[in-house]
Amino acid sequence: MQSLQRKNKSCILVVCAVFLSLMIAAAADADMVILKDGQVIRDVTITEEGDTLYCESPDRSYYINKNSVESVVRTGKKSVQAQAKEFIRSLPRRTERFVKDYFTLVAAVICLLILLAGLLVFKVLWVNIKPIAFSGVRRRELRGAIRQMDSDEKSVLREFELQRANTLELPVEDPVVSGLIRKKILMTVSDKGSYSPCGPLLPVIISPAAQKWITPKAIDMPEDLTDESQRDALARSRPQFMYKMAEFYRELEKKRPGEV
Repeated sequence: MQSLQRKNKSCILVVCAVFLSLMIAAAADADMVILKDGQVIRDVTITEEGDTLYCESPDRSYYINKNSVESVVRTGKKSVQAQAKEFIRSLPRRTERFVKDYFTLVAAVICLLILLAGLLVFKVLWVNIKPIAFSGVRRRELRGAIRQMDSDEKSVLREFELQRANTLELPVEDPVVSGLIRKKILMTVSDKGSYSPCGPLLPVIISPAAQKWITPKAIDMPEDLTDESQRDALARSRPQFMYKMAEFYRELEKKRPGEV
């Protein structure tokens, strides 16, 4: 019984020694060796050499057989996991110190990033909105130009109805025709044509953008072409270049081969 009690006391002493050693090791910076007899060797740097531990302290060195060692507490070198945990816990402090030390640099970088993001957003919006905005302006300008057409401009557009054609060869240097082209109401479909007494003739169409607004009412086209008076009025109101070209072709037909 007494031997059992002594063994229990020995175990308790060893446990207490290990506990105290661990508590001390938590505050120490060096390794620690706990022997089986309860002795504790503190503040040493341990190097394993086969079955022997080489323990070195500022005062002296020890050679200890591993069989007499209960445990070794290494506090000088922390495990990777412990270092990672400590680094994570210290991140807020590290971040705070970094911001304090490099506040101007951090602020400049953040401002630059915000500026670049703003420019990128503006560019994306501008690329997508610009065509829509400009197309709306062009549509309003085109519709306004069609509403304000004079009688000469309407007479040119009536030729498409009278000749029942989508494409006509018109003298592009005529002031009225060139004005309609400049206003985007008419457009040329080729840069090759022929020559006439009124200047060069090029194939011209009503622009797709203007077609939906070029109605018979918009160009003062009579609804009933069987009415003699309306037909006469319509014939007299045809563009002046049509008369010049008609006269030129009549004179050309009168000439016989060999005449000058």
